[in-house]
Amino acid sequence: MVSALPFDVIADPSTELQRLFDQDSSDSLPARVADHFSSIFADPIVFDKIPPVDLNNPPESFKDRALIRFRAMVQDTSASPEMYLAEAGGHKYGGWGVVYDAPDEIDYDNLRECSVFWAVSIPGESDWIHEGQAQPISSAQAPSQPHKYPHPNIAHVGIQLKIYNPSVAETLKSTDTATFVGLITSEPRDLDTHASDAVPTLHVLFHRPHPITILPYTFPLPSPRESISGLRRELIEWIAREALADDIDAAEWVLLCCLARVQSRTPPILPPSLTLSRFPSPPTPSLCTPVLCAVITHLFPAVTLLPLSLGTINDSCFMPESREEDLHSGWLQLPRGSICLVTESGVTEGDINEKGVLNLRATQEIMTHQVLDYVFPYSSFKFETDIAWIVLSEGHKSAFFQTHISIPLKMTNGISDTGVKERLFKPKDEITLPPQDKLEMFRSLVGGAKIGLVGVSEDAAEFIQEDFVEERRTSNIASTSASKPHSKITADDLIRRMTMAKLLALSLHETEVTVDIWNRMKELDARRTSRLD
Repeated sequence: MVSALPFDVIADPSTELQRLFDQDSSDSLPARVADHFSSIFADPIVFDKIPPVDLNNPPESFKDRALIRFRAMVQDTSASPEMYLAEAGGHKYGGWGVVYDAPDEIDYDNLRECSVFWAVSIPGESDWIHEGQAQPISSAQAPSQPHKYPHPNIAHVGIQLKIYNPSVAETLKSTDTATFVGLITSEPRDLDTHASDAVPTLHVLFHRPHPITILPYTFPLPSPRESISGLRRELIEWIAREALADDIDAAEWVLLCCLARVQSRTPPILPPSLTLSRFPSPPTPSLCTPVLCAVITHLFPAVTLLPLSLGTINDSCFMPESREEDLHSGWLQLPRGSICLVTESGVTEGDINEKGVLNLRATQEIMTHQVLDYVFPYSSFKFETDIAWIVLSEGHKSAFFQTHISIPLKMTNGISDTGVKERLFKPKDEITLPPQDKLEMFRSLVGGAKIGLVGVSEDAAEFIQEDFVEERRTSNIASTSASKPHSKITADDLIRRMTMAKLLALSLHETEVTVDIWNRMKELDARRTSRLD
């Protein structure tokens, strides 16, 4: 028999809060509130009964103090905390958006503190994440505080969060993603300023942090090894066919780099960035977005397109910046696990100003070190990131960035340049999607690989060491005897190959790099480097 309690709480959450307060009004109330409400909605089916806030159901569409859930990215944690009365007259609970007449005299021992954050819809979140909901309505009200979203011209929801549990507030940081559950109200952005505009405000009861994939996945998949290998091959072929003019190797490199994430900070094992060079320019100004972006979006939960142009580089904000004690967002303030696709075809001749140089430098620093500066009036602070990068460049290398890996796109024989461009830049509604069950299998494959952990078998470790020594010896001999400069094999080559071999293992849902996987990676890398000659 299904309990009626969750539905009663959805209908009247304030009564349940008062009941908890009556049981124990001590300082532990915020923690007990979080535990209690979280347990009521522990069942995923019951949890999904909580109405969501999104573009179809904006904050203003709910009645005051309705119970809602908001899947979001924390954008700003720098606002000053607020004080509230823990207990009002008549033994009524305080906080969580409840409003009472101010007492004649304030008992300062009765004051408590809540943290005030700002959260936004997850930047770059793919449509398929939205649980089959309808497309956003075009008449949705303009978002509150649009400057606090990385892409202010894109429809989104922004909500002020008030968090009463100190242990929760201490763990949340900028770009964290979670589903926040609480009571929705409308309150001033700044209580100290009477003229401050009212903004949607969520008084958080509890929250559920998201994994890097937003949705949960399994690694390794329980399917037979041959089945997973075949599924992986189908996925690469689909990416190549729909987005890369049948270039299978380029599709495999794109897939592997999309799977990458930060494995370690010390020592640094960071996502390798990829340049897909010799990528043609758009056929027409109206078809300027490569279909690769849409194809990746069908597979991964958070994908952002960064279309470089002189205007974007010189005039827009890439880094978050605090202005008048309000943190404005920037293009690069993205959640962990994001994939950022950079296009350079929109850049024309002209000068890059000082702001543009800083923007490009910030982008390069994320690619290289996975950190992003947040700019404040008299200083800046580096925040950790975890973003996979793919750069599309018309030349033999990126005009602006130094990436870890570069592979030229190989054109299909027998197809004209115009035909290739039409395939690379076709509208996203012309993508031939696999059957829905196959698409879900693709997502399970890449989602599991994104969270997986992989080691190196003993046999493989010994083989790799001996193989590298021999290859380095052969390379040195070739370099000495060659009539023209010959690149030597270095320790950086070993590190890059090992990183990519682990990603190859993850893409196969293998928990160890084997000798076979190492050799497959070497062959893939050899084909790549042969294109560079």
